[in-house]
Amino acid sequence: MGARHTRLAAALAAAWEAEVVSARRMTALAERVGDPRARARLMVLAAFCRAHASRLLARLAALGRGPLPVPPEDVEVGSDLALELRREGAFARTAAARYESTAEMARQHADLSSAWVCELNRTEEQDRSRELLSLAEGTLPAVGFGDSAAASPADS
Repeated sequence: MGARHTRLAAALAAAWEAEVVSARRMTALAERVGDPRARARLMVLAAFCRAHASRLLARLAALGRGPLPVPPEDVEVGSDLALELRREGAFARTAAARYESTAEMARQHADLSSAWVCELNRTEEQDRSRELLSLAEGTLPAVGFGDSAAASPADS
């Protein structure tokens, strides 16, 4: 791999790590939400993050890079759920901007497959950001801390 692809591979590897951590954070947030619909939506968003990571890993393998160091299993999630949703939403917005610049770098290196992966991940990160911010602001289903009363079937 030439020096020009090293920078692209580093950007893809950093994005992979961020997606793995986001998937873990989304899962941790979902476990704390009382509303079943909001919990399910957060789990779907976590699955999107895992899909992003998978695509990135496939591109890295095609570039001859890997294995990658695995981020720690434990993620810190604060007690203020709305704040954590806003933070993750802002992070997703930042990730979308990074994907845009990485896609441009991939196009400059004539790596159209990596550019396509980055563009796909970018649009999904933009959607994820909007959904998380909507959840935090309460415009999607109510979000509350999961407790035995909130999660009971009698509430439905």
